Amino acid sequence: MASSEVIRSEDVASSMLRLGTRGSLLARSQSQLVASMLAQKHAGLSIELVVISTSGDQIADRPLHEVGGKGLFVKELEQALLAGQIDLAVHSFKDVPVTMPLVEQPDLVIAAVPAREDPRDVLVSLEVRSIDQLKKGARIGTGSLRRRCQLLDLRPDLEIEPIRGNIDTRIRKLREGQFDAVILAAAGLARGGLFDPAIMTALEIETCVPAAGQGALAIQCRASDERTLGLIEPLNDASTFDCVAAERALVGLLRGDCLSPIGALATMEGDEIALKAAVGARAGEPPVLRAVATGGDPDGVAHECFHILAQQHVEALLHG
Repeated sequence: MASSEVIRSEDVASSMLRLGTRGSLLARSQSQLVASMLAQKHAGLSIELVVISTSGDQIADRPLHEVGGKGLFVKELEQALLAGQIDLAVHSFKDVPVTMPLVEQPDLVIAAVPAREDPRDVLVSLEVRSIDQLKKGARIGTGSLRRRCQLLDLRPDLEIEPIRGNIDTRIRKLREGQFDAVILAAAGLARGGLFDPAIMTALEIETCVPAAGQGALAIQCRASDERTLGLIEPLNDASTFDCVAAERALVGLLRGDCLSPIGALATMEGDEIALKAAVGARAGEPPVLRAVATGGDPDGVAHECFHILAQQHVEALLHG
């Protein structure tokens, strides 16, 4: 089932875009942000938010990697695009599998990637402010295999336990004593206005390398829809687009899937892209292999980073 609401610019609406979004608070906040950006760029444009329930939202009792991965947050939105029910969709880019849409859905395209929010992970704890300060055997709530392997590489004594639900649910479970800490994404907390410095501390990249695309939004539409492509294009941030492209290219070279604990973050250093990677064993186990590479284009820096990881036998670690 889908529901909708209309966001209008101050000017009288001269045209309409139907924007598909998941129904969660975070997804709606992200879509509201994109709708506001579009309204600012195009006076008179109306944006209708069409709320679509996805498989990832419906399956809340099992870790995502057991039921198909984060692509479950994308599938129904892509189907709605292909059916012409919506004109564009807003995704958390880290939820978009690397094989989509260019391979499985050639009729769809990521048309714009706005400037990135903070890509880091956040430690949420009522007592401590760093991974080092956690007590021996502390229970950490996260459903991410990437976070699991990097945390265990630093602290093998930690008990990493799966957790699902929205941000409020996860923090409630922490306060109830089910966990000593939980790990959340800084971008979601920032966009939802939920960051609480009293209990939340952003982790340094060296401690926990984020997922490819973390903190970035992907605005997707039909490749043949020239009108929507033209309206979306001004929202694109070229640096963010290239950095995420490098991260996703590396995941593709590593043949990553929902059981692959891969961290990848690219940043701009002058005119070059600097790519950091951290890769654990399949199913979220240490050890963690690390690499840093720089280059002038996304594919080139991804291949250089992959070469460094290959010399450390990353294929055997991930797929052996």
